[in-house]
Amino acid sequence: MIFVHLFRFFLTAIITEQWLLGAAHCYIIRGKRIDPKEMFIVAGILDYQDKSCKWRQVRQALEIHLHPKFKEKQISKNDIGLVKVEPFEFNLAVQSIPLSGKPFPIDEEVRCTAAGWGDTDRMSFNSVLRKLDVIAAQSPKACPGLQINQRRRVICLVQDEGKGLCDGDSGGPLVCDGEMVGVAHQVYLETYKNFFAPPPDSMDCGAREIVHTYMFTCPFLDWIKSYVPEVPPQPPHCFYRRNSYHPTPDYRRINSFLLPFLNQSSVNH
Repeated sequence: MIFVHLFRFFLTAIITEQWLLGAAHCYIIRGKRIDPKEMFIVAGILDYQDKSCKWRQVRQALEIHLHPKFKEKQISKNDIGLVKVEPFEFNLAVQSIPLSGKPFPIDEEVRCTAAGWGDTDRMSFNSVLRKLDVIAAQSPKACPGLQINQRRRVICLVQDEGKGLCDGDSGGPLVCDGEMVGVAHQVYLETYKNFFAPPPDSMDCGAREIVHTYMFTCPFLDWIKSYVPEVPPQPPHCFYRRNSYHPTPDYRRINSFLLPFLNQSSVNH
């Protein structure tokens, strides 16, 4: 899932036939919110330059909603946004991703999946969707340099040189155990605090000592549900320690995550 505004490309995730969830900063240009009439969302494709793909579906945005407490150019400051479109037709290539309504374990590494069209090299242009197996965590070790109040709204990827978020991946989903738990937010160096300014040369995609962050969707479920009633309710607590949490089985849970036609092997991203 990708959205296009003039010459800008970002990711967003389909959560129902008519609603998309992404990063709020993607919908801001030079301090102003994008006009929905200028935004087009393309679904059902692997290569967004392939105009002949039979699965391709294009929708114009109808509404854009940014979290009311979103603050541009600040780490973990409610970087969540919703886009409403005319309903997509679900098929083998176009599906929704279920939002997780469960808390996330603290100080524990979790195997997850990320995907995006981001450029893997500053000197090259990428138009093909890529999938990456990652390890996600919510801990001081995984999110170095962030204060507790910042960490409670983000999930970080465990550093793995050569892998991680790349330029253009913002807004993409982090999927753990078949459910979406995060929205691609930003990357930072622990000693580099101007998060949304042009990065220094040392912040190449997948470079060592870069921290990759996702906005954690759980703390925002109540806000999302105010627009999208189908999403699960926000739990009393969005984090838990493994030995103290005993969830009630949810037999309606969707256990599989569909990224149609993707190569199942990991790729550097």
